[in-house]
Amino acid sequence: MKNRILLVLTVLAHAASAQQWFRTGQNADLMLSGVDFNNTGGPLLFNHPSGIASDGARFLLCDRFNNRMLIWNSLPTKWDALPDLVLGQENFITNNTGASKSGLSFPGNVSASANGVVTIADTENDRILIWKQFPTRNAQPADIAISLPVISPTPSKPYGWPWGVWTDGNRLAVVATNGGALLFWKTLPARDDQAPDYTVSLTQFGTPRNISTDGATYFFVGDHNAKIGNEPSSTFFWNSFPTQTDQPFDFFRAGWIKGMKLPDGRLIAGGITSILLWNTIPISATQQPDLVFSNSYYANGDGPDVVLAGGRLYVNNYNGNNVQVYHTIPTQTTQMPDFALGSPATNTNTLNTINYIQNPVPATDGNALLVTSDFDATLSIWKTLPAKSGLAPEVKINLRNFNLAPWDNTLHNGRFVAAGKHEVAVWNSLPLNGEAPSYILTNRIGSMPLQNLRGVALDGNYFYLADENGTLGIWRGLPATSNDEPFAKLTIANTPLNHLHSDGTYLCVAAQSAQPAIYIYRVADIAQGGTVQPFKTIDRLSRLPLNQSASAMTFNGSFAIANRGGHSVLLWKDLTDAGDPNKVIVLGQPSLNSTEPGIGANRLFMPSAIAAHGNFLWVGEGKFSSRLLRFSYGATTAVDSKAVSPREFSLAQNFPNPFNPNTTIRFSLSQRELVILKVFNALGKEIGMLLNGAMEAGEHRVTFDATGLPSGVYFYQIQTPSFSQTRKAVLLR
Repeated sequence: MKNRILLVLTVLAHAASAQQWFRTGQNADLMLSGVDFNNTGGPLLFNHPSGIASDGARFLLCDRFNNRMLIWNSLPTKWDALPDLVLGQENFITNNTGASKSGLSFPGNVSASANGVVTIADTENDRILIWKQFPTRNAQPADIAISLPVISPTPSKPYGWPWGVWTDGNRLAVVATNGGALLFWKTLPARDDQAPDYTVSLTQFGTPRNISTDGATYFFVGDHNAKIGNEPSSTFFWNSFPTQTDQPFDFFRAGWIKGMKLPDGRLIAGGITSILLWNTIPISATQQPDLVFSNSYYANGDGPDVVLAGGRLYVNNYNGNNVQVYHTIPTQTTQMPDFALGSPATNTNTLNTINYIQNPVPATDGNALLVTSDFDATLSIWKTLPAKSGLAPEVKINLRNFNLAPWDNTLHNGRFVAAGKHEVAVWNSLPLNGEAPSYILTNRIGSMPLQNLRGVALDGNYFYLADENGTLGIWRGLPATSNDEPFAKLTIANTPLNHLHSDGTYLCVAAQSAQPAIYIYRVADIAQGGTVQPFKTIDRLSRLPLNQSASAMTFNGSFAIANRGGHSVLLWKDLTDAGDPNKVIVLGQPSLNSTEPGIGANRLFMPSAIAAHGNFLWVGEGKFSSRLLRFSYGATTAVDSKAVSPREFSLAQNFPNPFNPNTTIRFSLSQRELVILKVFNALGKEIGMLLNGAMEAGEHRVTFDATGLPSGVYFYQIQTPSFSQTRKAVLLR
């Protein structure tokens, strides 16, 4: 029987038109800041790689935001060397989280030993996964899973969020970021949830992250929030591998690093902003690196890591979304890498090709969509509301030109304001053609210093600014100069403030603190002056699982909270019911008390910003996901004015054909559908799932990657309730 691959697109009718309001657990119907739901964009499109490893012959990469581990069976020697295997996913396209032994959620680091053992810190699943022999197929399940909460000695302070892991194939060391501990097994665990033999938990630990060691002569752990020294980001050093419970460290140095000993005895380590090289292993804090080098495209952040393999130095580039590769150990402080794995040029961040926005904060008037980013320092604008996932903004303004890194924004009656740190930028009309701000206010407005602005709102009567220090300033209308005095100030003592929203009737103030709360004020009460009390306060006393509540808003008589740490948006159709756990609608989770993050169409990961208009609710995720999602109810009204919907379904011939190893498949939908795309072999065995998400009416293109498949004839098929068609494709190597 000749080889056959069947690409099945199962399409389910979209039933949103029958939905009268939001529903708990419902799917989002559109995604920006990325390709689409459950779609990485391809095997080399990394999204924040957080760790790398090698056993000397193979190369492994934690593709963190894509919830996968990529494996090259031979060391990559050029930028476009394709990985051979993927763990955590069935193929190189999907990226949904998974909790089985073949799934991953936000993997933090990986270790591979010479005898074939592979261990992964599966961070958001709070576990360590162990493969006793080197994996040989996609989505191969781990042999052993160690759940950190299960092995915690103190239930009130459980271990969790493993970030670092190390093994030599015989021993195992793990970092429990939650619980602030290092866990050690003298022999490789032989069963699930096997307890460690000893632990190291020191008062100086804050949020320990990575492990670096050769198993004998050195051991160090980076800590993002160490409780020692003048800088929270530090590294603790032991001059030998710890072998005793709570063994004290020998010294520490500022800066979070991860590295390895070179064959000639030198130590090399990746840091947040540079790579460090010592001629000998440091044994005290006074030993400074002999060479510090970096380049203008090294943008690490939370994923410092280096690996020497095959004579090449591989340097993880977390925020650059690639791995910088040097053919030899650099000798100059600004030496450029020879290539960057995953990027066609060392200065290319491939996330820009999928219109990625880090920490998106949306605003909309029902016609245009405006999105700011503090991390990217950008303002992205869709002149008409996007009608399908993955669309690029029509306008993108670089706000660094104006020294702006806005944390929040507001849009009212054609005027747009962005605020962050010490600056407030005002556009008197929407910058639909990339216009600069009409004016910028800096450092102070009247008697209110602008120290670290976190919230801004504007309505028909007032302008509001919230500082992280708990101060809320209110002006009658937009201040025109830095001399304009606020007519009122509210102070919420010892409470870091976050986003603001006002609909002209109610002002919502988010307090993202250890005791999260939302304060709702009547604007009419503010107008009267004097001491103003909240109309309603929503906090944990409301029997709600609030965790880092980042934003809240009233709209159409309803109310919403972006519950960042709970990975959910909480909704009440009637504002008078706000805070009632019995009347809440939950987006991003299947129920009120579920808090597991995810990036599926019906899950959320750190929702931090919200905007609403009509029957649409936009949700911007922050930090560790950064998708921008649209939830809706009733009949959707947004259309793509540049797109013409086809009148019928169609499936086109793939191009190129024959192909090697990639080909593009085009199909058209006459209406919005949920599309599932799977691949099968001649025996009907599923090879992988390429698509699983809602698709808008219009023409679509899907890339079929046949890497690893033999030459032969393949068949792809589209199926809907009313349409089915099959075409032939030829893979010719």
